[in-house]
Amino acid sequence: MVDLRFMAEELLSANEAQQIGLEFIRGIYYRGKITVNQTKLVTEGDFPVYHLEGSIKVPSRNIMGRLISQDSPYTFTVRVHAREGSVLDYELR
Repeated sequence: MVDLRFMAEELLSANEAQQIGLEFIRGIYYRGKITVNQTKLVTEGDFPVYHLEGSIKVPSRNIMGRLISQDSPYTFTVRVHAREGSVLDYELR
């Protein structure tokens, strides 16, 4: 749920938060195919945070792995501060 006191303040749009999160994940998993499935704005403590959820397919590093199996699918979450645009944390499962 979004706290209405943040509505008067300048917040990033959901698209801006997605771009920040994608850029962050691409910086770590540069060979992966990344998709953002959901973006939610929530209040955590005293500040608003975007929760991004998505999936990433990372290709195998060796040739035999690429021949035997398909890209490994993973899910990820990234938390982006809605005012500052900083990545608070991420998790890859």
